[in-house]
Amino acid sequence: MGKLRMIAGNIVDDDILKTAEAVVLPTNPMMRCGAGIFGEIFKKAGVDILEAYCEKTYGISYYNEPGVNEMKVTETRVTPGFALPCPIIFAQGPKKYEYADDDAALCNLKRTYESIFETVKSEGFRSVLIPAMGTGSYGFTHEETAPLMVGLLSKFADENDIDIVFVVYDESDLPVYLSELDRLRRRGNEKE
Repeated sequence: MGKLRMIAGNIVDDDILKTAEAVVLPTNPMMRCGAGIFGEIFKKAGVDILEAYCEKTYGISYYNEPGVNEMKVTETRVTPGFALPCPIIFAQGPKKYEYADDDAALCNLKRTYESIFETVKSEGFRSVLIPAMGTGSYGFTHEETAPLMVGLLSKFADENDIDIVFVVYDESDLPVYLSELDRLRRRGNEKE
């Protein structure tokens, strides 16, 4: 059985990065450096070398043919970490504002997490850093995603010998997840 740990901080801090064998990067479809956590991971790894790798390995065309070989929602791809101490799992989540139905958006967010878990297992990683997917520019709130994320993360850690460090950037958002984890554990104890 793995462990689930929830922390606040910058996922690219060296002290956080050294705790895992892989880091999840919430990506844009073109796997190109952007803003937020995505940009920070890209910059720490090395923008030029990582973009060149993505272009060559995945056939991404940054300048000539937009849309060619873009990542699809729920898809994951793995790259070396380059200047990072661990490989990167690119994960393309849904943009909430592109859905007329919030439940459909949350369903695809769930499928994105499940794809991450499948990749972690298939690659043989024993520990992984996962940010709060979708809660930045993709439009989800921490409050609406916490029950989904915490349930999925907890179940995956319980059923596999893989440690998860869930990282939220802003310390003020961490209690939302810790409260959900506490609620989930209390409910589990009541069932026993």
